[in-house]
Amino acid sequence: MIAGGAFRDRQFTRFFVGVFFAVQAIWVQRVTLAWLAWERTGSAGFVGLVAALGLAPTLVAGPFFGVMADRVDIRRAALTTNGIMAGILALLALSLPVVGAWGVAAAALAIGITSSAHHPVRMSLGPRLVGREMVQHVVSVTALNFNLARLVAPVLAGWMIASAGAGVALWVAVLCYIPMLVILPRLRPRALPPRERAPFLQELRGGLRFAADAPLIREALILTLVFATLVRGALEVLPVLADGAFGQGAAGLGMLTAAAGAGALVSAMLKAWGAGAAGASIPRSVLAAMFLGFAAVTGMGLAPVWPLALLATSLAGFTATWCGVSLQAAIQTDLPDAYRGRVMSLWTVVGVGAVAIGAGLIGALAELFGIGPALVIAGCIGLFGTALWRIGGARG
Repeated sequence: MIAGGAFRDRQFTRFFVGVFFAVQAIWVQRVTLAWLAWERTGSAGFVGLVAALGLAPTLVAGPFFGVMADRVDIRRAALTTNGIMAGILALLALSLPVVGAWGVAAAALAIGITSSAHHPVRMSLGPRLVGREMVQHVVSVTALNFNLARLVAPVLAGWMIASAGAGVALWVAVLCYIPMLVILPRLRPRALPPRERAPFLQELRGGLRFAADAPLIREALILTLVFATLVRGALEVLPVLADGAFGQGAAGLGMLTAAAGAGALVSAMLKAWGAGAAGASIPRSVLAAMFLGFAAVTGMGLAPVWPLALLATSLAGFTATWCGVSLQAAIQTDLPDAYRGRVMSLWTVVGVGAVAIGAGLIGALAELFGIGPALVIAGCIGLFGTALWRIGGARG
């Protein structure tokens, strides 16, 4: 199904070409900004601050930009967000000889704010280029593209920084936005149905109410919250597992990160082939993946030797992508276009917020008990909670 499905639509094929390069740009800019933060300060805390500035605006502004995505010309909105991100990177590249640490932080914040607008726009545009029967394939192949970029782009970014400098990496990221900027004017997304525009805050409340009243969306958001907190949150503390538990240092962190990425890539490929597709419903495979994911986190904490830690981390990466793609596809399949921006902005906020909460909680537990027991606690909470949810569902 990878070569068919949504790719039979010429519009989506063009869009995917643009997305392919734009996602490379996102990963290159992440790595480059993190390196610039480290290079200018030598502070791990400042590196963390720069990473947080790139994510935190989504938690605050995401729902508001979701309303905007449902009110504006989605193609022009995509042109604006992609163009602004390219402009920020170009400005940073031009000022690199004189910019200091706080200039890098300002660039990260500007990208974070723009990204909070870009997420609902991106998630709305792709499904509006194809028939509703192809929405699941759009979600799946987009996830495959994202995970391929996650494996390749950071390596290329590191090589470019080491061999030619951070400025070259930034300019390469700028160039990667150009195909999307060229392709977007040629796209003709499905128009929104005519409706009377309500006041902004009323439309925001309307999106929240729509998501709360739809059983499928409500359940998918709850499952995303729980799973992202305990499994994706665990994948954010890999440095502690690599060096604190096994003494493998930065090389070990690279191996764990690659293991998680490889598992995610395999999962994304299976989803792109059509595995586990269930239309506008949560497939049974999500429950199995949740159990496996929580078991994998437990295994990361209990692993007595390094190879088993790598294997458990790879399984966690596999299940994280499987659940994420499956739940997003379930929401998107029959989601009315008029609510797509608002609902998917909520899904993004829940996912990003849950990862941040989970990483913080597991990190705090690791400070008290060590990384192994912290991961075991997180995994067991997930297993116990999923079992209770399954029993409750069976009784219902």
